[in-house]
Amino acid sequence: MNILANAIDALNDVSQEKSFAEIKEEPNRITVQTAVDDTQVSIEISDNGPGMPESVKQRIFDHLFTTKGVGKGTGLGLAIARKIVEENHGGTLKVISQLGQGTTFSIQLPIES
Repeated sequence: MNILANAIDALNDVSQEKSFAEIKEEPNRITVQTAVDDTQVSIEISDNGPGMPESVKQRIFDHLFTTKGVGKGTGLGLAIARKIVEENHGGTLKVISQLGQGTTFSIQLPIES
C-alpha cells in the first residue's frame, strides 16, 4: 500500500505543474503486473511519474528518509515495506527509476513448498 500511495502522491504532485491539455495528452498511469512460477511470486508496480534522481534512489529505503514536505511524509513507508518483504518473507524489493521516465518497484516473494 505504501508503494501505491507514493505513486499516487508523485503523480498528483507532477500534475500540479501541468495543464489540463498536457494531462489529457499523457494521462497519469499506475500499472500493477503480477506473475507466478514454481519458486516465486513477482509483483511490479510502475508509474509514468517524474522518476527519481540517483541521489534519491540511493536513499529511498532509508529509515526516516522522505522527499515529501513537512507533515506529509514520515520516511517510514518504504523502509517498513522493504523490511517486511526481505526480512519477514525472504524476498526482494528493488526500485528502478529514471528521472523523467517514471518508477517501477519490483517485489519478488519466494513460494514455500
